[in-house]
Amino acid sequence: MNAMLKTQTMDWSKFTAEEWLKQYGAYIQTCRMKSGNEPDDLSINQIYWLVLENNKDMANRRKDQLICEVNDFEAEQVRKLIVDFQKSTTVCDSAKRAVMLFIEKNVRGMSLRQMGAEFCLGKTSIDAMLYAGKFYLAGHDKRLRID
Repeated sequence: MNAMLKTQTMDWSKFTAEEWLKQYGAYIQTCRMKSGNEPDDLSINQIYWLVLENNKDMANRRKDQLICEVNDFEAEQVRKLIVDFQKSTTVCDSAKRAVMLFIEKNVRGMSLRQMGAEFCLGKTSIDAMLYAGKFYLAGHDKRLRID
């Protein structure tokens, strides 16, 4: 009856807003890789990812390779942040669109060219919306920091 409830607190200062989203993307990839199911259309080679996860200290690591450094609790908090923002009624549609593009870019690791093709927007439009989305998200949620 008198069992202590262990509550975890989120340290948002550990990463910047962009890094949190990139880490969440790495967490999703790792979970998909470990599940044994082929993800949507990523075609992740599971043996390759297992080798990379076991050799985190490799000196010749690829520049674009991101190692997941967040635990389940932190990933769940980032997911809640994204869902809360999506369901917010106090944010206008254009700001939501800009923030969602910022989230998509960082979680999925997309380039501006890939985003332009997928969302049917020009590179400069996407670049401007990413910039606006980054600052809007940081202003909307004061726990996040940006560089």
